[in-house]
Amino acid sequence: MTNEAYTLQDHLGELRKRLINCVIVFCVAFGAAYAVSDFLISFLFLPVKESLPQGSTMVFTALTEGFMAHLKVAFWAAMVVTAPFTLYQTWRFLLPALYEHEKRSLRRLILTSCALFVFGAVFGYWVILPVILSLSLGYASTNLQALPRLQNYLIFTLKSIFLFGIIFEVPFVMAGAAKLGLIPKDYFKKHRKPAYLLLFLVAAVLVPSDIFSQLLIFMPFVIIYEVGAFLASRF
Repeated sequence: MTNEAYTLQDHLGELRKRLINCVIVFCVAFGAAYAVSDFLISFLFLPVKESLPQGSTMVFTALTEGFMAHLKVAFWAAMVVTAPFTLYQTWRFLLPALYEHEKRSLRRLILTSCALFVFGAVFGYWVILPVILSLSLGYASTNLQALPRLQNYLIFTLKSIFLFGIIFEVPFVMAGAAKLGLIPKDYFKKHRKPAYLLLFLVAAVLVPSDIFSQLLIFMPFVIIYEVGAFLASRF
């Protein structure tokens, strides 16, 4: 641990400094994201464009819906962009209280966690969303026209991206439970069969009508589970 002695006032002052830094960077990122929000919305439209029936388009029904959609997209984009900086500020705040081996472990944990979140978000956007949208909009017919609402689609898309980003953090939760002694370290390896069954049921709920799409979702879930089981056994 560092030799410097920190008082409560020092800690509060340091915390205030880190929070101000995060707020300033977030505001700058939000402004920049709002400036390019048209591009961001067009990017988020890519999955639904491939699935919309010919002649269908996105609509909005409230006067302020278009403006609010741009604000929400800019907000979430700023959250994503500033997340590494926020984690860095958190790291700098905790640094004086950590031993050297804890510093190394936390650094690896943050980097790996960020990488897994990004991978999960990309997987959700490029793989899961097109499958779900294709199935959902496939019910359109001559008697049933598909006119997805702008705000609903953007909220659904952003939630899906963040959901799969969080899902890919599950290995750390499994490893943490083993490290804290909440479960035996070989628990997940011994309970593979019921876990696989549960994961397949989750995939079936997400995509109820297509076995190929269910397998497409199920296999990454298995990989995530196995990574978590491996980390838990190591701890």
